[in-house]
Amino acid sequence: MKKGLLFALALGVSSLSFGQNMSKLNRVHANDCKQQTVKMDFQENDIMGPVKKSVQTKGAVNGVDIGFSNNIYTALVEAQSAMTYHEGLNLLSYTHRGKVGDNGATSSGDIMVSTSSDGGASWSTSLYLPDNATAPHYNRYPGGVIYNPAGNTTPADAYVVYSGPSHDGTKGTAVWDANFFGSGKVDGTNIVNQYLPAENAFIRNSMSATTDGKVHIIGASTIDAPYAHDTTHIVTGTFNSTTNGFDWNTIKLHYDFSVGADGGVNGYAFFWQMAFSKDGTVGYIWTIGRDATTDHSAFMPLVWKSIDAGATWNMMPVFDFSTVSNITDYLRPMAGSTQARPAFSNKIDGVVDVNNQLHLTAYIRSASNNHPDSLDYSWYWSSNLYTNPIMDIFTTATGWDARHLGDLQSFAVKDTEGNYGDQGWDLRLQASRTDDGTKVFASWTDSDTNDAWLDTDGAYYLNVLPNLYVAGYDVVNDLRTEPTNFTIGTAYDADFFFHYMADVVSTDNGTYTVHTSKISRGTGPLDAITHVYMEGIEFTDADFITNPGFKSSIDNNIRVSQNRPNPFNGTTQIDVNLDKSANLSIEVINITGQTVYTMSLGKKASGTHTIDLNSNNLSSGIYFYTVTAGNSQVTKKMIVN
Repeated sequence: MKKGLLFALALGVSSLSFGQNMSKLNRVHANDCKQQTVKMDFQENDIMGPVKKSVQTKGAVNGVDIGFSNNIYTALVEAQSAMTYHEGLNLLSYTHRGKVGDNGATSSGDIMVSTSSDGGASWSTSLYLPDNATAPHYNRYPGGVIYNPAGNTTPADAYVVYSGPSHDGTKGTAVWDANFFGSGKVDGTNIVNQYLPAENAFIRNSMSATTDGKVHIIGASTIDAPYAHDTTHIVTGTFNSTTNGFDWNTIKLHYDFSVGADGGVNGYAFFWQMAFSKDGTVGYIWTIGRDATTDHSAFMPLVWKSIDAGATWNMMPVFDFSTVSNITDYLRPMAGSTQARPAFSNKIDGVVDVNNQLHLTAYIRSASNNHPDSLDYSWYWSSNLYTNPIMDIFTTATGWDARHLGDLQSFAVKDTEGNYGDQGWDLRLQASRTDDGTKVFASWTDSDTNDAWLDTDGAYYLNVLPNLYVAGYDVVNDLRTEPTNFTIGTAYDADFFFHYMADVVSTDNGTYTVHTSKISRGTGPLDAITHVYMEGIEFTDADFITNPGFKSSIDNNIRVSQNRPNPFNGTTQIDVNLDKSANLSIEVINITGQTVYTMSLGKKASGTHTIDLNSNNLSSGIYFYTVTAGNSQVTKKMIVN
């Protein structure tokens, strides 16, 4: 064993006994999608507050103004597909409502499209659909994509396609009676707009364009008493070379969810999304709910698949995600049980990879218990490190599997909690892929719990100071990046509100640019906003590594935090949580695989232990540390400045 001559580490181990801080339960009321909380004492020695965890960070980012809107109500829905990217044309587009007096906008409901053909360095904005163009129609919540006709290589000759809901303008009692559908060339010609009856459906989610000449978008209609799912509208637009517009066709899907005691469906009936393969042959649609005939007692993804370009859809077998250990390893057991069961939220997005498999980026909590009266309850904290996992849930040839992408430490800011009028926000979970589908990415926002404030009950931290996190996965080589905080320490630290991520991540000689936007907002939701494109959100091939330490262990005996700070020069700390007592040791290796330090810390009791590492004599570079507890191991990367 090396004595640490190369790596002079001063190790100090301190124990901190953490009770599982599960004193707050979250209830999802399935019928109106609101959240309620109830207070419950779980342990006498509950300690409030998450363990401070650091993640990988990157270099400087830069913001470029895209365009403007009269207020925030253009960007409330993360599933709107506001930003899109076309790899072959190196063309970005961003669809948003206008700001009166800017680029020809005369109303806040004018639908504008901003485009960039230089990688986001500069943007041009044009008006494509005037508000109330065909009275009475007032346009809201737009999304858009890029459609490129076969053989075209000129960005100006590509088409932007957009859609969203529209209401009749009646103050206080507005009726959402139509959805708008439109398209036009990037150069502003061949604009074709139309309104179609809404049938009580908001057609605004998961818009995508495929190379078979089609554009897809989805929405759901509901009934009001009780608030329940009625019909899902799957809308497909096919390019018409005669009219230079799109012909729109709707397929309607009816489905029976599990029904609650009040007669409402047990599911997020309004949150339907979809994703297609690049060529449009394979598609998936999904929602979160409980199936009427195969009820696994918690909200889980219910998925339909098409293999004929969306012409027909068949429901995939209802899957019990509590059988996936890669998920349950990160969850606490239900009350009075040794079993853990995932409770999915409506915070979910998805893409289709190179193998035509579906990847759902999902935010997951731990289900409360098996009692029939508590099936729609979940614990606020899913682990005793005070985090909730973000997962890549993906289909396989035989069912489903999952991989851990990161953890969330703060919670959604409800209306009136964030000092922003009547509007709150959440983690804005987004999914993307490379054009060829060989890599998939997820982005979300989270707040530094050293600075964020608590909710009114003092039970959890609010995402009031959001930073941007991104993680990537290499489908072909089974490699992953660290969850990376791109904005901490920059001009956009704690100020990454209402972000969008484009559907495609661009690729350039081993560099992957994740196209994202944020909002520069005023003091309230009715103040004008600026849409900002973020330069510098990038990964390289070197960022994808074999084992970045996401999976805790097979037997869930050990959880290891990322060292903090990271990068560091001097002292860094690592938190190790043991579910049961075990012999604990640590090993550090350099980038060439040489062991530069090992130490046995002896048998440690269950609870959280903090390891202090000092690198006074270590040169700058990348190192990996492996923490072993019994038969369980976790490896993570650290960087010395």
